[in-house]
Amino acid sequence: MGRADTTTEYLRNSPWLTALLLAINGCSGNGSCPPHGLMLNGAACHGDDLQCAREVTLTGCDGTESVIVSSCSCNSGKWECSDPGTPTCTDAGTSSAAAGGAGSTTTTKTPPRPSGSSCPFVFAWNGSSFEYETDLAGITIGLPPGVTANAAIALPGGSISYARLNHAQLDPNSGIEIHLRETVREISYLDWIQLFVVDGPAGYEIYDSGAESTNEWGYVNPHKFYTTRGARTARVALMQDGLDVTSHLASSDNIPAPMGEEGTSLVSYALDFGAIDHPERAKLLIEGWSIYGWLAADVDVQPYVEAEDAQGNWTLVKKFGAPYGDFKTVVVDLAGALPADVRKLRVNLGLEYGARWAIDRIRLDDSVSVPVTSAVLEPVVASLSHRGRATLQRCTYLSRAEALDDENPDDPEQYGYGNFTRYGDVLDLVTALDDRLAIIRHGDQVRLQFPGLSAPETGSVRTLFLQTDVTMKSFIMGNLVEPLPFHGMSSYPYPAGESYPSDAAHQEYQEQYNTRYYDAP
Repeated sequence: MGRADTTTEYLRNSPWLTALLLAINGCSGNGSCPPHGLMLNGAACHGDDLQCAREVTLTGCDGTESVIVSSCSCNSGKWECSDPGTPTCTDAGTSSAAAGGAGSTTTTKTPPRPSGSSCPFVFAWNGSSFEYETDLAGITIGLPPGVTANAAIALPGGSISYARLNHAQLDPNSGIEIHLRETVREISYLDWIQLFVVDGPAGYEIYDSGAESTNEWGYVNPHKFYTTRGARTARVALMQDGLDVTSHLASSDNIPAPMGEEGTSLVSYALDFGAIDHPERAKLLIEGWSIYGWLAADVDVQPYVEAEDAQGNWTLVKKFGAPYGDFKTVVVDLAGALPADVRKLRVNLGLEYGARWAIDRIRLDDSVSVPVTSAVLEPVVASLSHRGRATLQRCTYLSRAEALDDENPDDPEQYGYGNFTRYGDVLDLVTALDDRLAIIRHGDQVRLQFPGLSAPETGSVRTLFLQTDVTMKSFIMGNLVEPLPFHGMSSYPYPAGESYPSDAAHQEYQEQYNTRYYDAP
């Protein structure tokens, strides 16, 4: 038997219907609602008696998450958002559905209860303030042994992730400051961090392969940078049921395309880009985010791309990985994979228990790649401190996450317990990939300062990428720091015969750094 909500009505309607309701009921008063209808309680606002609809993520009695429409009012220059209330629970049965797809990779497993945890959030200096960029990805531990995601644990390089910083400003003289904030229900173990500074010709966009996560499928792609120029959206885009989603996928506007009901059915978008002049160098740029916790698919299907030939036949050409966490741009390199007579492409989103991928925009690029130069900056300051909980609206099927670099009281229900890294200088811990971890608790912040670098040459464009090695511990199987994770462990908790390094250097590290102890209640 499960638990069902009886007093809170969750929005389980199709996303495009929900978007329509927001458009109809989205705004009253003088002024304009934010472009994507998302407000944060206490954030600055502008408008006289302005009231706007917003989406709110609620956790149900069985641990799953869903979205309802609530509202916020602009009063005295700050948003005041209504409390949607807490669901009342009664006994009810539960069920789930399985699905597969042609040309797909599937894995059947026992679904865990969603934890609602996520990743540390990245705030970067944009020249005037610290602005939320995205969250970090990496390995998640503390999951039941049968979960497919655990296949990534033993992969070399599987815990290294990359985040493109779209707003950060690196000053040639003073460098840049970046904050990593742990504001959700998890424990984070940070081992290594660097900043990639990549310069290319003006008129080009620079992306990397790091947004595509393939860990759960048993492999890790080599990291590389891509240049794009003149990437175009589809002339026509149709969902598998024939729904026209051309406008949904045509702009990066935080209004995602429909993604089906409940996350239990396969979703695909057939894309007509017109003639692809150079299929030998084609790549897709897929922008979106993942939503966690409110889905019930119990079969994993790896995302994949199909191509339609002149005879109207669809052929599997590439499997790939969806991104973890908030907004990322996944580059699906199709070079050498497309038939010469390709007419259309079809992107299949796949399935994953407890997660769904919302797609904001899809573009095709077949431009000539141009050289880029890259420099790697090590932090010169890394300091761990308590900062408090940041105001956060998590990803929903209507909007990506939003966060403020503000300070709120901790939520004790999100605390982990055990020996955490003491506050203060942790530079020595995050500049080497050595299993000497900065262990970060809910409410903590890592302040990072990177050095300056000469300005890009005239006619060049600069893009920043944050590289991290971080492991996040979900609370599904406990909220204790120990046992500490390490590279090369075959599972977590690791079996007899495996152990965290016990040499003199790692013993000294634990004695010197991991002295901030919290006793579990």
